[in-house]
Amino acid sequence: MQMLMFVVESSHKDRIEAALRVYEVTASTEIPTAYGIGRTGPRLGSGAFPGTSALILTVVEKARVDALLASIDAECPDCRGSMRV
Repeated sequence: MQMLMFVVESSHKDRIEAALRVYEVTASTEIPTAYGIGRTGPRLGSGAFPGTSALILTVVEKARVDALLASIDAECPDCRGSMRV
């Protein structure tokens, strides 16, 4: 088993969740609003630094990880640019 942590723009959270459902991932934990500074700059949910991220945690069989990521790419092609796994 392998634990995956998705850090994604909050605006893409629903699309990642949909891809997990399509791939039949039945268990996950979500932190819907996260603040921080990363590769794309600050996401502090403020007027000066708008935007937030979401964290989604799940565990899948190691052999299914690549297929799961391909499923996410198919469901949300523009998510990869704003997502870290």
